[in-house]
Parts: sequence; C-alpha cells; structure tokens
Amino acid sequence: MIGLQGEHLGLYKADGLDNANWLSASEPPKKQPLTWYKVIVDPPSGNEPIGLDMIHMGKGLAWLNGEEIGRYWPWKSSIHDECVQKCDYRGKFMPNKCYTGCGEPTQRWYHVPRSWFKPSGNVLVIFEEKGGDPTKINFSRRKISGVCALVAEDYPSVESWPENGKEHNKTKTSAYLKCPENTSISTIKFASFGTPTGTCGSYSKGDCHDPNSTSAVEKVCLNKNECAIEITEDNFSTGLCSVATKKLAVEAVCS
Repeated sequence: MIGLQGEHLGLYKADGLDNANWLSASEPPKKQPLTWYKVIVDPPSGNEPIGLDMIHMGKGLAWLNGEEIGRYWPWKSSIHDECVQKCDYRGKFMPNKCYTGCGEPTQRWYHVPRSWFKPSGNVLVIFEEKGGDPTKINFSRRKISGVCALVAEDYPSVESWPENGKEHNKTKTSAYLKCPENTSISTIKFASFGTPTGTCGSYSKGDCHDPNSTSAVEKVCLNKNECAIEITEDNFSTGLCSVATKKLAVEAVCS
C-alpha cells in the first residue's frame, strides 16, 4: 500500500493489519517513496540487546507487533576538513570545535526491546517515506566482549556531597567493572594507575605508572561478573609521582 492512508488505517497496529490488501512479493519494491512494508520475523537468538539496522533505508517509521520502534533517518553528516577522530573540549570554545563522525550516519541502529518479541510470528511494519532497500534491513545483536573503567582518585562520590552544611562520611573512590549476564572477567587487558592516556580500547601508560596495577586489579576482579577496585594505598602506590591527580584506567575481557 502506498501513501499516508496507511497511517490513517492503523496498518502498524495488530488489529489494523487486515485493513489493507498487502501485496505478497519475493522481491519487494526498492527506492520507492511512501511505501508500506510488512514482514514476519523470528526473534534473534541469544539474550544480547537488539538493534534494527536501517542504514539502507531513507526515512520513515518502524513498528514491531504494534510497538513503535521510532522514526529512523540514517542521514549522513557532512564531510568537514576539520573533522577529528578524538575530541578535547578544553580551552577556548569555537563553533567549529570537535567535529566528529563526518560523512557517517547520524544513527544506524534503532533499539528494539527483547520483551516486544514473541516466540514466533512477529510482525515488522515499515513506512518508508523517501525510498530505500528493504531487503537489506536486518536485526543486529550487540555483543559485549569487554568492559572499561576510568576514574580519577579525587572523583567525588554521592555520599561525600555536603548536605545542610554537613559533610557525609566519604567513601573510597572506586572503578567499577561489570560484564554481561552469564559471563565473567577472564583477562585484564590493561590496567594503569598514574597518568594513563587514551580511551577504552586504546589506553596506554603515561609517564607516571604503578607497575603493580595489573596484579592489583586481577586480585579483585578475575573470574567475577562484576567488581569494584578501590583506589587505596592497600591496592596502589597513591603517593606515586608528584602529580596533582592520578587516574586508574582498566580494560577487561568478558567471556
């Protein structure tokens, strides 16, 4: 069915699917604007979070079993000469500061809660406004194989915030790691207390580094689903280096 009439008829609702004569086709129309698509799908296996990959579509709305996934529009951002891979917002503000993701889709995957799926016979309805290739729509699972943590030793905890002029008892600053359900921390890929640099997946040691960082984290976290590494003298050399503030960076593998 073509056009906005489908929205008026409620074709995306469970009780509105029969309000139109759907055309069955082994090869649905492509690059056709104002078109409604319907397909029966099974839920993806596993228990990982699910995303609907709409990179090959133009612009429109999507529903699963009458639940609105939302509006999709994988519009590609403009290509800019000053685009950077990493951004540091410190310093003077400028409107053209920190361009990232240039030429890439502003959004590609759209979250679909697993609770919306039935064991079988799930109805996915798409209303495409501009025209795309529905044969390339697919569900993707987000598999987490590792986790990271980065925290400074003077990071304030909620318990340390003052209230009514009185200060709570301060809790120890900690770095927290948690793997997905039914997995555990099998390897500490990186650990450094001092002045580590980089981001998750590309941490590196700085000029100040406690050589016992990895063993300290392994002692607390290995073979656990989640853990909290306290930044204390018992775990790290907190008096290490003449640096105003030191940080703990950790990357762990979940399996």
